[in-house]
Amino acid sequence: MFVVCACGKRNSAFNPRCVVCGATVVEAAASDTEPTSGGGWAGSAQATTAGDYELVQLLGSGTLGRVFRGVRRFDGHVAAIKLLHPHLVRSADARLRFVQEARTLRHVTHPNIGRVLDVLETEGLPTLVLEYYEGQSLRQLIEQRGAFEPFVAISILRCLAQGLGGLHSAGWVHRDVKPENVMVLDPTGAPPTDLRLLDFGLAKSLIPDGSSQTAAGTFVGSLAYAAPEQLFGEAIGPPTDWWALGVVAYEMLSAKRPFEGTTRVQMARNVAGGLVPPIDVSHELLDWIRGLLTRDPAKRPQSAEAVIEGLERVEESLQ
Repeated sequence: MFVVCACGKRNSAFNPRCVVCGATVVEAAASDTEPTSGGGWAGSAQATTAGDYELVQLLGSGTLGRVFRGVRRFDGHVAAIKLLHPHLVRSADARLRFVQEARTLRHVTHPNIGRVLDVLETEGLPTLVLEYYEGQSLRQLIEQRGAFEPFVAISILRCLAQGLGGLHSAGWVHRDVKPENVMVLDPTGAPPTDLRLLDFGLAKSLIPDGSSQTAAGTFVGSLAYAAPEQLFGEAIGPPTDWWALGVVAYEMLSAKRPFEGTTRVQMARNVAGGLVPPIDVSHELLDWIRGLLTRDPAKRPQSAEAVIEGLERVEESLQ
């Protein structure tokens, strides 16, 4: 198994550090919007503007770049400004992955999908102007609340399935569905229904065009949410995202993941060969999750409609 470092170098998953840049080897899909301590401009010595936007607050930092809250000077419009890390500016692979989000989202319009408003450069750094959302990530909600009530989880999962269906219909697979990449805009809703799926830097076109940055046999993604076929660099499709949705569902309902490991290799083995442990939910709901976490992608649901129909049957069984 190979892992792509942020510098673009393929490394064996057994390597503790990248053979080129020396950094600790982590999956290239680490979230670009992980919360950082302290807020504000901590550690930023770069640009204070991007196009017409003043960069007023650091929102998060990840493998490929940092995200700022930006305010447009002439009308006060607020946007999320994502800038590539300066140390990656010479990496063609990192630059291509960074702008993949804009390439993907120009084809997709869906109320549960985040929007890219503009693409520009800031002092030589690729920059994305993204729609800004107030709310909490699904990761934050899981950490705060623990296990969700089934009806709350089902409401969120339905919205995510609808968003993924829109993405798949436009010819793309997300490849990095996880709680960090879901923003819930109404976290106090009963149940929450307004959310956005974010971070499309690893999205892959379902229509081959020769532009893929992922070599055969190379893994990119977030290991805990990656389907077996993604893990081993095999062909992927919409069922790859449905697997990740199954992991998210399991975690929402139990506050733990179905596949764990103290090392990447151990976790990969558990994903590839482990059983889905039971959790304290109805057998109908657990069966629905296990249907998404079937090792053979051909035996998983093949469409958003099938996923949602299954959820609706579960919901009816709970009433």
